[in-house]
Amino acid sequence: MNFLSDLAYLAVKPQASPDTPVIPTIHFPLVSESIEVEPNIEADRRMMGLDWKSNDVLKGARQISGDLVVLGDVNVMAHIFNMMHLKGSTTGNGTDGYTHPFGNGEGDQYTIEVPRGSYAVRYWGVRGDSLVLNFVDYKLQATLTIKALGVFESATIAVALTGAGMTSAKLKQDGILEPNKGLIVGDVIIIGSTEVTLTSVNADGITVGFASTSITASVGDAVYLKKQTPSFGTQLKPLFLNDVLVGIGADSSAADTSAASKTTAIPCSDIEIEFKNNLLEAMQSGITGAGQLLNQVRECQVRVNRLFETPDQQRKWLEMLKQAMTIVMRGQFIKSDFTTWQLLTLKFNRIKLTDNKNELKTGEYVFDEQEFEALYDTSDGVAFTATIVNTIAGTVL
Repeated sequence: MNFLSDLAYLAVKPQASPDTPVIPTIHFPLVSESIEVEPNIEADRRMMGLDWKSNDVLKGARQISGDLVVLGDVNVMAHIFNMMHLKGSTTGNGTDGYTHPFGNGEGDQYTIEVPRGSYAVRYWGVRGDSLVLNFVDYKLQATLTIKALGVFESATIAVALTGAGMTSAKLKQDGILEPNKGLIVGDVIIIGSTEVTLTSVNADGITVGFASTSITASVGDAVYLKKQTPSFGTQLKPLFLNDVLVGIGADSSAADTSAASKTTAIPCSDIEIEFKNNLLEAMQSGITGAGQLLNQVRECQVRVNRLFETPDQQRKWLEMLKQAMTIVMRGQFIKSDFTTWQLLTLKFNRIKLTDNKNELKTGEYVFDEQEFEALYDTSDGVAFTATIVNTIAGTVL
């Protein structure tokens, strides 16, 4: 049977502990997904009296990484930022909106789930490695590159199940020490063609339990996780470029003032922001792949296009002058009296132009095509902060 990609979804949920997966119950629609599990298979090059390259292949350290692409509404972006950055204390309420502050530091680890046809692939210990925010057809799009500690894709039966009264199954260690890792009590798995709901996931790493049932399965039969029926709820509109205010000033306060209204903000035709955590995959004995995902030196670049008016930005580029930037992305109203907005606010306390192009093209206006490096501001003691105002309670993040 064939399956259409459009039937897919993204399910997410923060983990309380990096090594403890959970059932992801928060559903978002996807634009695309390209996560890969790379077992790093190489030819076995031991000398065995052959004049051929190899007679087998061997697995190496497993690596799990790839991209999730979503449209950026404020609820989706809260979870995207939570995978990338450290969240502070949430304030507010459901009526006025919840305010979630984010800054430098390690974000939460997540369990996420993406279906492949009729079954689901579950990744756990997921963190954001990089995040690109840009506007596609005027709609905010987020491309999150993730890394993960582990994955449950599928497994195989190690000991045959013989009919009535079956209450457990043992999974085969096909190059994975703990093939049941990632499964959770309450999951629905499919063994052969029979659905069972898990009542236990044993610490031995290979056994799962379920209520007594009649099930027959041979050694090598497939075991996989049944995909969920997603519950998306009310879908918010993504943030739009025409509701973005960009302020640039000599310091953070001046940038805030510039971004306070359309009359003082800088008109931009395109904006792209790229955050990088440069995660270290720390390999660990007793584990098939990485045992930890650790932030290394963080960085961020901001790219802006705006109509050329004066040589002022060229001067600031050549003289490497410090500037600050505030970007306010405004969504729909939260309060019925039209006093509270959905908001995503990005503040860069110290930026410097690393490139400022003014290309001449036939029949076109001249643009300042700018790239900024976001720097640490020693006076303010910060490089970057983000604030999201939405309807998600802090207990969910």
